[in-house]
Amino acid sequence: MVQVDIFWSYGLSAGLALAGHKVLKNTKSWYNNEIFLFSVLWTACIFAPSGLYLLWTNPAWETMFVARNFESLPPWLVALFAITNVTQGVLGFYVTAKLIRADKWRAAVWQPIWSHMAMFFILVVGWDGTGYRRFFYAGTGEDWHTGVEYPITAFFSSPIFYALLILGVFFIPSYLGLVRHFMRASTVSEAARAASTSVEK
Repeated sequence: MVQVDIFWSYGLSAGLALAGHKVLKNTKSWYNNEIFLFSVLWTACIFAPSGLYLLWTNPAWETMFVARNFESLPPWLVALFAITNVTQGVLGFYVTAKLIRADKWRAAVWQPIWSHMAMFFILVVGWDGTGYRRFFYAGTGEDWHTGVEYPITAFFSSPIFYALLILGVFFIPSYLGLVRHFMRASTVSEAARAASTSVEK
């Protein structure tokens, strides 16, 4: 959803930085390494396109029913959404990486935590107390704006639910695969650093 993705993109990339924290700690630059490269590629090739797909196919739901339909979406919003899905990810990675490299581990760990808390607050509460109703609404934008009621259970047989399931097949395994790869890279990096220190002594 447009309103939550700025926090979600930040938090997911911050989580990737944490997974590769030892690599980031031991390299000369926070960005000149495979952790940053693959994080940006994942954000640009998986996360951002998934949001744009949902905005194109389900514009009302993706905007938490602020938009009635695709025609009511201003072009600048679509462009801004595409940009911020990537830039917020870079920002989350940058802030977390800088904190890691400054030995501020607790502050680094808080980056994915606070951003996901903000995301869930918007999903549950929103700006008018109807966040969860908007998320689980099974109707169209016209239905929402004309007051048509749907039970929450209807969401689980709606087109948007199946779209989310399909996107999850690509989204979840790829993200967890990166986390696992970065954690392994961190282990190798730490072992190499320890060996180098031992040789110097």
